[in-house]
Amino acid sequence: MDRKNYLSYFLAGLALIMLYFFIDYEDIRPIFKVSLSSFISSLIFAILIYLTSGYQYYLIRKKFGVSLRIIDIFLLPIVGNLWSFIFPFQGNLLFTTFFFKKKYNMKVSESFSISIYLYLITLSFTGIFALIFAIYNDLLYSWLSIIALISILNPLFVILAYYLLKLIGNTNIKLVDKVKLFLESVVKNTKGLWVDLKFTGFIILINIFKLGLTILWFYWISISLGFDLSIISVGLISLIMSVLIIIKVTPDNLGVAQLLTGSIMGVVGASPEKAAIITLFASATSIILLSTIGVFGNYYYFKSINIVEMIKKNQNI
Repeated sequence: MDRKNYLSYFLAGLALIMLYFFIDYEDIRPIFKVSLSSFISSLIFAILIYLTSGYQYYLIRKKFGVSLRIIDIFLLPIVGNLWSFIFPFQGNLLFTTFFFKKKYNMKVSESFSISIYLYLITLSFTGIFALIFAIYNDLLYSWLSIIALISILNPLFVILAYYLLKLIGNTNIKLVDKVKLFLESVVKNTKGLWVDLKFTGFIILINIFKLGLTILWFYWISISLGFDLSIISVGLISLIMSVLIIIKVTPDNLGVAQLLTGSIMGVVGASPEKAAIITLFASATSIILLSTIGVFGNYYYFKSINIVEMIKKNQNI
């Protein structure tokens, strides 16, 4: 494990310590009173969200001639998230890239394109809902609206990057030209997915469905904990968590997600402590799935990819 991963775990510990002083014990006590049936319901919601992500994997990989099996649709998102827990900065991308290269002979640039495409999709529809939230709460002329508009317009940046790379000629420097060729392939594939409006529209609908599931999940957690957060507040928590999936600085953004969610919710007048506890409960649910189904899936895939090689490659990324 290299320095950046040690740094990630250090930041997680630091964030959790800060969270300890941020949340009052009386606020966190409801977690220990949640019924078994409520906790099982939380696990079911998390599994459904992972399955939705797996279905996205299936649809997008099929565009590149790869057809996933049912077990891959179920296991890949969970195992990928497990690797994000082990290597927070790029674990999921690392795992999926090596998995599809080894098992399906899929180009690395294609895997990168898919990951970037999904990240940008997430930013786009999150931006739409964030803008709706800003209008609903009279925050149209605020930093939230600006961030929402940038997120919505992110496909234009992909198209712009595509044409800029086309303008840049070869440098006759082997390494630079090789990197440029790789970036051109990634941007070209990402652009190709974006301009297929029918396909992109369907992927966005799946993301909206997944967001709806996440909102229901967080709302169920809120009810189970005896909190009185509105569905709008829970929706904003879900949007924040969706964006945080893209950039991970600690394992599963543990600690950081709770601090950021609580801080942002405090700005819009909601309870920061309750928001942080809801995401903490959701993280605990995910960790249980990762330590059971995720670990099983990881060993299941040992025969498909070289885990040792993956770890060695990670040191150089």
